[in-house]
Amino acid sequence: MKHTLEALVAALALSATGCVTNTSMLSAHAPSVVAADGKLDSVDDYVNPEDPSKLKDANYMVISESKYKNPKGETVTFHSLGSAGIYKDIGSKTYLFTANHVVQNEKVMYDFFGRKYELLSEKFYLLEDDEVDRLHGLLKKLAVTNREGKFYVDHLEDPLGNRRETLNYIIRTSDEMGSFLKVIKPKTIKAVAQNENKDLAVISVPKLDHKPLPYTIGNAEELRVQNLVYVVGWPLGLLENVTQGHITAVNDSRLVREDPETAFISDAQISPGNSGGGIYAVRDGRLELVGITSAMYLGGNSLFIGVKINGISEVFKGNSIRCASGWKCNLSSPYELKL
Repeated sequence: MKHTLEALVAALALSATGCVTNTSMLSAHAPSVVAADGKLDSVDDYVNPEDPSKLKDANYMVISESKYKNPKGETVTFHSLGSAGIYKDIGSKTYLFTANHVVQNEKVMYDFFGRKYELLSEKFYLLEDDEVDRLHGLLKKLAVTNREGKFYVDHLEDPLGNRRETLNYIIRTSDEMGSFLKVIKPKTIKAVAQNENKDLAVISVPKLDHKPLPYTIGNAEELRVQNLVYVVGWPLGLLENVTQGHITAVNDSRLVREDPETAFISDAQISPGNSGGGIYAVRDGRLELVGITSAMYLGGNSLFIGVKINGISEVFKGNSIRCASGWKCNLSSPYELKL
């Protein structure tokens, strides 16, 4: 089923252009105030939502740094970008949600000519806003002073038409990128719980100094077609962005997913790099986390896939994670991770 999904769906990392909606446009179509009814807000019953731009306060850029052995036996480094949002603070750590593919690289991949690349090691970093600003400045300086194409996107396909796990959606960078990360010293991410089939993951870092969360954890089973949603993330790694849209299907396609009820479709514009960012519904003007950006359908219009937050809520119980079927966890006791 995984290969079928890959044939139809583009996993989101920093790799291609896409439509980006600036947050300044959100107020242009502000909903009118109506009486609260306790339901998630939709087209016909908007309540002016809390400031959606505050969602960026709890959203972070994730960088994957992976090393592969190429066909010549040489070590090459790749980077990809994604997003993550705060789920909960416990003790000295902050736990965040993201898409599993943001914090898990393919073990084996192939280049344009079908040559094999094998994963040697991988690290994942969480960047705060000031660290992103520094990274952008360094990358901009590199792009200006270096014309040899050391920082570029690989768009690789098998020229023979074979279905392979290619190096698409990964940024191949120069050694300077790795050096930048050493200078910036972002927090190293620990993967706490991962579900590859649902494309969900819980990660942790040393406790973040952040503002109070502008949202609560919602129930995606209450989603209905035309519910208002906001999506936050780092599209193309260019800027932290919030887009607005609506639920267009409460389940994913059965042709693609064996368990379509674990995901939903929205028309809130996203781009590669949004992966792992939060999707928020509105209940009587209050923001609720209901999903995580996972993928987009190739060749379609406004077919953006979110995985329901219920998948994480079912394993994150109080201050512990109970490793349910389909999840891989760093367990401190049988079947339960004490946080």
